[in-house]
Amino acid sequence: MERRNGERRATRDTRRAATPIDEETARRIRGEQVAAIVELTPMSATANLLCAGAVAIAFRQQASLGFLLVWFSAIAVFAAIALRGWRKSRRRAIIAASPRAIVQTRINAVILATAWGVAPMVLLPGSDTFHQLFMEILLTGMIAGGAFGMTTVPSAAIAYVWILVSSGLLAMLAAGDVETPSTRALVVAMWVVYGVYLTRNVLIQAARFSENARNRAELTEKSEVIGLLLNDFHEHGSDWLWEVDAEGRIVDPSRRFCEVAGRHASELSGMPLRALLSACEARGASELYEAMDWYESFRDHVLDLVIMDERHSWSVTGRPVFRANGLFCGYQGVASDITERRAAETRVAFLAETDSVTGLANRAKFAQELDDALTDEQANGRATLFCIDLDRFKTVNDTMGHPVGDTLLAEVGRRLKASVGSEWLVARIGGDEFALLHSDCDRPDYAADAAHRILAAFDQPFALDGVDFTIGASIGIAVAPDDGSTPADLMKSADLALYRAKEEGRDTFRFFETGMDARADRRRRIEQGLRTALDAGQLHLVYQPIVDLGANRVCGFETLVRWRSPEFGAVSPGEFIPIAEESKLIVPIGEWILRTAMREAATWPADVRVSINLSPVQFRNRRLLAVIVDALDESGLTPNRLQVEITESTLLDAGEQTLAMLRDLRTLGVRVALDDFGTGYSSLNYLRRFPFDKIKIDKSFVDDIDSNAQSRAIVRAILELTAALGMATVAEGVEKLSQLFELRALGCEEVQGYVISAAVDAEAVPDHLDFDLNEFTAGLVEPADLELVEGGGRAVA
Repeated sequence: MERRNGERRATRDTRRAATPIDEETARRIRGEQVAAIVELTPMSATANLLCAGAVAIAFRQQASLGFLLVWFSAIAVFAAIALRGWRKSRRRAIIAASPRAIVQTRINAVILATAWGVAPMVLLPGSDTFHQLFMEILLTGMIAGGAFGMTTVPSAAIAYVWILVSSGLLAMLAAGDVETPSTRALVVAMWVVYGVYLTRNVLIQAARFSENARNRAELTEKSEVIGLLLNDFHEHGSDWLWEVDAEGRIVDPSRRFCEVAGRHASELSGMPLRALLSACEARGASELYEAMDWYESFRDHVLDLVIMDERHSWSVTGRPVFRANGLFCGYQGVASDITERRAAETRVAFLAETDSVTGLANRAKFAQELDDALTDEQANGRATLFCIDLDRFKTVNDTMGHPVGDTLLAEVGRRLKASVGSEWLVARIGGDEFALLHSDCDRPDYAADAAHRILAAFDQPFALDGVDFTIGASIGIAVAPDDGSTPADLMKSADLALYRAKEEGRDTFRFFETGMDARADRRRRIEQGLRTALDAGQLHLVYQPIVDLGANRVCGFETLVRWRSPEFGAVSPGEFIPIAEESKLIVPIGEWILRTAMREAATWPADVRVSINLSPVQFRNRRLLAVIVDALDESGLTPNRLQVEITESTLLDAGEQTLAMLRDLRTLGVRVALDDFGTGYSSLNYLRRFPFDKIKIDKSFVDDIDSNAQSRAIVRAILELTAALGMATVAEGVEKLSQLFELRALGCEEVQGYVISAAVDAEAVPDHLDFDLNEFTAGLVEPADLELVEGGGRAVA
């Protein structure tokens, strides 16, 4: 029974071996043969080098040093070349191989065997018994190792074995130690038997390997064919089967193929595939043609085509088809229309990197580009970074609505791109924050020129929905690598420069400077101190008298806030008030000022008012009106004795919301004053829009009123305007008697300043209630060189 089964297996194997192998299967088998040898390359190269080194050391006293160096170098070069090929194969797996690859493997085996065969031929003659024995033992090991390593390509292994067997045999015979014929015959027989034994084993192992490789290749081929056939079920889907003959002509196009190609079946049938792709202006077709010219399979190759004036994308997979006799029959494959999928992928990629409002790069894209610029070795980390913050944008967004705000942001983006050109990357990284990047550039003059162009672009109003809007831009500039070599450091430097630009009046630009770090650290520490200053009782209020020039007496006090920090000592309000506003700490501090000032003012005479400044940040808090009403009720102060002061920038920042809140305050009876009149952006416009009770003439007009005719004329015009509108006036910052007398002569109603009194603590207020201006000025002689410097800032409630 076993004999019959064995005969059946042998017959089946014989028939299978006689069956021709198609070219694709043969390519895959050859690929596995070569890959198996390449996989052992590191071990084989190491063994060759070690053995060659051992021979060179062992025969250093027996043979020519020149021969040993040349011979060892030859082995080393061969090993290096083999290792180089192995490293290349690691990057790309060997799946298929041409017959030339097998031929090259044979050549490599012959070269290596020849190199090793030279050694015994040269070294054994004249050597002693020990060295001969050492060489023969090493040689037999090398023969066996090489046979094992190259067994998947039997022709290469056999060539290697018999070259070395012949070399070893001839070397022993030439050594002269074998003298008798019988001994020589024995030596020959031993080498021949050894060679035959190895050859037999190589053939057996090679046959098994080839059989397994053929099974795997055929299984893979059948799987691919089955996969292609299964796609026939998707005739009405997005995929279709395609086939061309040996001449490249389309065969039996499916209905789906005709549909996506925009042609009838009669037109497609017999049409060369290249003609179809050429007519469709297909991009990526050259790579497809090259693969087909070399009878290579391809998978998911993308073609971009124009079909009926529309862009389409196809994903094409195909494989060559051979008959049993190896004759090429054409190509078969499957394709699908991936137009919608690619459009969706492109859209997703675009949205992932693009700001939806402006169409500019978004924060994520900008961060990636910044990181790439700073790590670019060719540019040596050079880059210029702009951080831009829009000034007065919030007013437009709050008053006109988000759609108008978005339109304005988009127009800002267009102006920025037009200002700097294509060399710059322009991105929107926040609400009204933009960033610009110029890689491989570290020239401050170039950056300054770009900043000037950007600011000039903002000089022109933005016309939206028939309305002109004027906004500005503050720019912080940092240059790598001097200002930072990492994205985080460079962004920090640009932010610090931006903060300095905003501090210095906005609508300007500043480069990063080393001292900005210290300023930022001080600002951070001041902010931290402010967070505990209120609860720690470090804040206190002082009051500056306001004198009625008609009654010659004090009619009210302006509230100012002071802070004595345990860390910094007395901190100027001009320093800590802006920080409190930016950190929103002004809201609780302002509420404390309102309640404290009203409570203290309630103890004053009924005809003396208290004036309190309000910050733009407070007007964004919807509770402001409720806080004022509650403070009035709590203190018992009548509303007509409270006067709130706002600046023009407050009105500009908050818009209609602020005006509505001010109207509610006037309805309660609270007086409203416009501070720093004449220094803002639209003074006359707001006088028309809101009926202020009082206008405060800014100190800049008072400073030289006694010596400058233009300042005197401006003040006169303001007084006449406010009188016509029924508004009272007060001049602030009056420091000299000559200024006071000039203001009285022009008809100003109230004044305040150092000429009357500096701000005083609450306990000293009663001492100023009996103040008489006539008595104060009678007999006073003012020194010509009197210079008084105001030491404190206004308190913002």
